[in-house]
Amino acid sequence: MEAVENNTRRDLRQKNKKHGGPCEATNPIDSCWRCKADWAANRFQLAKCSKGFGRKTTGGLGGPIYVVTDESDNDMVNPKPGTLRFGAVQKGPLWITFARSMVIRLKQELMVSSDKTIDGRGANVQIRDGAGITMQFVNNVIIHGLHIQDIKAKPGGLIRDSFDHVGQRTRSDGDAISIYGSSNIWIDHLSLSECEDGLVDVIQGSTGITISNCHMTKHNDVSNLVCLISGQTLDLVIYYALSLSTELSSRGQEGLTLNS
Repeated sequence: MEAVENNTRRDLRQKNKKHGGPCEATNPIDSCWRCKADWAANRFQLAKCSKGFGRKTTGGLGGPIYVVTDESDNDMVNPKPGTLRFGAVQKGPLWITFARSMVIRLKQELMVSSDKTIDGRGANVQIRDGAGITMQFVNNVIIHGLHIQDIKAKPGGLIRDSFDHVGQRTRSDGDAISIYGSSNIWIDHLSLSECEDGLVDVIQGSTGITISNCHMTKHNDVSNLVCLISGQTLDLVIYYALSLSTELSSRGQEGLTLNS
């Protein structure tokens, strides 16, 4: 397995052992879970922490915990059990965690079905050098604590997008996160950088979206840091997003609210 280094990741334990000080939570979302000693044993607490238009999002709350043990991504139609793709298309609520730090290179875009949480807390999970994550016509998804970078457009093909459906997908755009015609989506604590197209694409009437505590860097196409198609009905709020270019707010993106 490829070694993963990340010196900037916040310590998710109750005490910051490096500096010997107490855990610090600097915003309402983090204070809801971060400094609780039992956060790892009570992962579902995160589902109660969202703010803004996506505050009703509960993701995989009430479902079983599924642990990703295999970083491979070799079968788009019949994903291998233990992979992230297998968990993302299962029926019903599912809370997806990771057995260890890993680098996942997606061969095609990852289609996430409704009522899912992808929870990278406690590990350094990198999705890089491949396709990104897509939510299309789905509801109630939380994505938390991932590093997504160097995402490339992929040619498409037959890809499973739910437990009981496989569809022919066209070429993906190369976005880190693509939200298309979806509702109640919460994107939190993601590190996003150097993607071929946008970092976060929110389009086609997607509504009830919160993007919070995200680190967005090294991206030349400023208007596509968060891309909104004008004329669509959507509710999107960005809380405490770090390193968003100041040029973004000056562009006058309709329907975009920055809160800090």
